[in-house]
Amino acid sequence: MTIRFLVFLAVFAAGAVCNAQPQPDLPPGWPRPGAILLVENDRGAAYNVVYPKDQPTPFHRHRYFFAGLDLNTATIKVTQLDGTSGLHPVIKDRMWYLPRGLTHQEMSTTDPGRHTVVIDIKDKSVPEAANTTSLPTNKYATYQDKVVDNDRVVIWDCAWSPGADGVTAFDSRDIFLAFAEGGDLSIATPGQTAQVRHYNAGRAVFLPGGQARTIGSAGGTIHVMLVELK
Repeated sequence: MTIRFLVFLAVFAAGAVCNAQPQPDLPPGWPRPGAILLVENDRGAAYNVVYPKDQPTPFHRHRYFFAGLDLNTATIKVTQLDGTSGLHPVIKDRMWYLPRGLTHQEMSTTDPGRHTVVIDIKDKSVPEAANTTSLPTNKYATYQDKVVDNDRVVIWDCAWSPGADGVTAFDSRDIFLAFAEGGDLSIATPGQTAQVRHYNAGRAVFLPGGQARTIGSAGGTIHVMLVELK
């Protein structure tokens, strides 16, 4: 677990209610106005979420552990149920992971407001697939930096450059990709023609594990948060 993640978690943990008193029934963080569902299955759900300036969200409680990628730099006000609040910086391209149970209200104080992709991590767990190939396991990109590693996920900061060879590996786990910088993503499985699709920043896709595949850029420098699900 990296220092930047620990700092981020310490800041946002202030939004949680940490006492033993009964808590009111509150809606989940999403879906809600401003949160667009991108993809959902039994492993998780990805949303593109905006926080317009001076428009507070309802008080809500996060039902799942969740990962996030901030798409811009902004400032957000987090208010607890007891009315206390604080201002927190949001940094473009920061990737993070937070626990379920956080309860708060959020509001951007800057224009443009916060814009993020979030991925709820559902409770289903799938055993890691055995790699019986000669390929490396879970090597996804030419640039790949580990951001978080815990009992539920591994989060990677990944990038592919145009013109470079794609990376071929065995993906032993289900993964979500959330795009910080978009482009033409090429994905090929052995014996199949590569599939190339354009993704804009703020989109997300799910790829099942237990497969060998080659991932690369067919146009544009592509930057993603890649979430391995355990």
